[in-house]
Amino acid sequence: MNLDINWNSLSNLAHKAIKVLEKKSITHAEAFFTCMQTTEVAIRNSEIHTQNRVDDSGVGFRVVVGGNKVGFACTNTLSEKAVLEAGEKAFDSARVSSEVPNFALPEKGQLPKVEGLFDSRVAEVGMKEGVDVAGRMIRAAQDFDRRVIAKDGRVLFVSGWRGIVNTLGVDFEEQETRAVIYLGGSGEQNGEVTPSCYDVMLCRTVDLEPEKVGENVGKMVVEMFKPQPLKSFEGTVVFGPEAVSYQLFNVLVDALKGENVVAGSSAWAGNLGQEVASEDLTVIDNAVLEKGFASRSFDDEGCSSQKTILLRKGKLESFLHDATSANALKMRNTGNASRFPSGFDMIRAIVGNGYRTKPEIYPSNLVIQSGTKTNEGLVSEIDKGVLVESMAGFSQPGSGVISAQLSRAFFIENGEIKYPIKGGMISGVAFDWLKRISGISRDTKQFMNVIVPSLRIEEAKLVGA
Repeated sequence: MNLDINWNSLSNLAHKAIKVLEKKSITHAEAFFTCMQTTEVAIRNSEIHTQNRVDDSGVGFRVVVGGNKVGFACTNTLSEKAVLEAGEKAFDSARVSSEVPNFALPEKGQLPKVEGLFDSRVAEVGMKEGVDVAGRMIRAAQDFDRRVIAKDGRVLFVSGWRGIVNTLGVDFEEQETRAVIYLGGSGEQNGEVTPSCYDVMLCRTVDLEPEKVGENVGKMVVEMFKPQPLKSFEGTVVFGPEAVSYQLFNVLVDALKGENVVAGSSAWAGNLGQEVASEDLTVIDNAVLEKGFASRSFDDEGCSSQKTILLRKGKLESFLHDATSANALKMRNTGNASRFPSGFDMIRAIVGNGYRTKPEIYPSNLVIQSGTKTNEGLVSEIDKGVLVESMAGFSQPGSGVISAQLSRAFFIENGEIKYPIKGGMISGVAFDWLKRISGISRDTKQFMNVIVPSLRIEEAKLVGA
């Protein structure tokens, strides 16, 4: 499809539907619409498995009627009849829905200028280029060491538009591109098979480095040969960026969501202005970061984007808000309504993201401020401990309890990494870990919605296999 032509048609239909809804007995209405083209190459067992180009466009409506009753409906059929019917269905749904306390939509604001969200070269990438990138990534991993197998991977180039209009004057649109390469690999040697290791690179441009990702995976795999069992002890742990970006990130987000504060389920509800973590920890949500993978000039319900300091030297300064949670708590809307949250959610896995769903509170680019030490420097100061690069397990919402299997971890003794660990677990309360940070690396890594360094924490409980 021609993205620009399709986008103009979709935008016109969404605006027309809002004007039709304004003539009904509604309080407010909103249309969120996207037009995206994705070029995808999948890797399996060191071969190009599939090649696809997917076009996806659609619009989702939220309609509010008296008493804050909210209805939702969407469509990806872009005829005038289908779009107007979707708006009508949202209206009908609102009339029979329960009230949503403190529900609000944002009013029109001044948008910031965010640089580096669109690269025309991404929009021009064809399947041939995608296959070439995938092949280079595979070769780099296997050329590093012939024991390495590229088990699975993805190359994605996404180009399109995102827009929103509501009855309070919000009327914004933005063109954006994204590029992602991912590779997971393992190794085989004399009957020994290593755990899976992966690396990922995410950016807004075509300037990817598949050779670097492939080589990183090869290095990770080779490091995992000849693991040794772990004996239980309590000591120092360095969490690498991958581990921080998953379990620890989830704990932070759960505690910082305004909707959880409203519900009383946030561990930090009532702690605004208080010290909740180590003074070494500063956390910022930066939606206006230049070329940030999750940057944007407006969130997914039309609030202007901003940079929000959440924790400053361990002190809680703000929560993440959308219009409703900000209204409920009488606080400023931080512009964190998202229809594209990362992580796994069963409903979203079935229904999908974007125009197909209502927004929820989620970070844009959650940045943990880097420190001054190298990763090697963090390790060199440890008498006995573990480097945890990745772990398998979920954090418990609210409590922050984590009990996770060590997927890729290494034993540290006298300031040196001695060997990879076979089996073993780590357990504790993430909120306690955040209070016992003794070092933060200066090197960071970008993941979907987070940019993180390595964190060194004290008094962690390691359980042997």
